[in-house]
Amino acid sequence: MSTLPCGRKKPSNTPKNTQKTAEWKVVLARYLKDKKLRATTQRERVAEMIFIKKSHFDVQTLIKEVQTKHPEIGPATIYRSVNTLCDAGLLQESLQSNSGVTLYEAIEEEHHDHIVCLDCGEIFEFHDEAIEDAQNKALRKMGFQQAKHKHVIYAKCALVAKNKKGE
Repeated sequence: MSTLPCGRKKPSNTPKNTQKTAEWKVVLARYLKDKKLRATTQRERVAEMIFIKKSHFDVQTLIKEVQTKHPEIGPATIYRSVNTLCDAGLLQESLQSNSGVTLYEAIEEEHHDHIVCLDCGEIFEFHDEAIEDAQNKALRKMGFQQAKHKHVIYAKCALVAKNKKGE
């Protein structure tokens, strides 16, 4: 496992093999049929490249990667494919990078939240039942039922601050 500039271990980029993303072709085919949309080779190639990804991604980077491998697929097709995969419940806008770029990730069965390091831009995923319980308590108290949520913490790395003081 490699380390970040602060000395912290880089988060694992091992893809989470969840049931939902493992069966993306079936889910996508069902969605396209239900919406009376065509199943195209271009859309499938874009989806394949997304679901082999090991981390969050932005559309501009995806366009470069797809066009390197499949130069015949244009940016508009890639944008439409991302939107279709979001609508099909396979992909989601997960957060914004510290530079304001929207990042996407495959929807997983297990919920998680994010910490974005403002020093190096790395994204750390975490799950904390106490936070989930507090959010649910607030919802009940205010008379709401959760439909979905994103919890993203943008943070300065304590290790960077510590290393600077030690210099």
